[in-house]
Amino acid sequence: MPELLQWNPSYSVGNRALDAQHQWVLELCNRAQVCELDETQKSISTFHLILNELVDYARNHFLSEESFLRSIKSPLLGQQIAEHQEYNEKLTEFLFDATTGIIDKRALSIYLGRWWAKHILVSDMQYKKEIESSENLSLRQ
Repeated sequence: MPELLQWNPSYSVGNRALDAQHQWVLELCNRAQVCELDETQKSISTFHLILNELVDYARNHFLSEESFLRSIKSPLLGQQIAEHQEYNEKLTEFLFDATTGIIDKRALSIYLGRWWAKHILVSDMQYKKEIESSENLSLRQ
């Protein structure tokens, strides 16, 4: 059994909705790890299910995150949009491959682990201070 990641309060960006969405993608990362080690035929349908859930996650989360960053006039919005586009392109590759019978569970698991480490824990943490500042400003007004 792989060592699964657990949500830690230090992963919070300071926004409940975005944190809940990040918790969901963490769950998907963990499910991809478990799927990677599953050698049964059922794991192929699980792989497809995870891919579909990643599409739903991306559509909802990226819209929410970008909208929120626009609302606080974050200078990080452009960087976030670019990273989201890269994610969507990579996910499209996984989806295309899966429809042609290429089921690369290991590559998906590795990609999601890197996405978590690089995007969620680094890029998204960059706007955490902006969230705190915007909330403090709104409290003072």
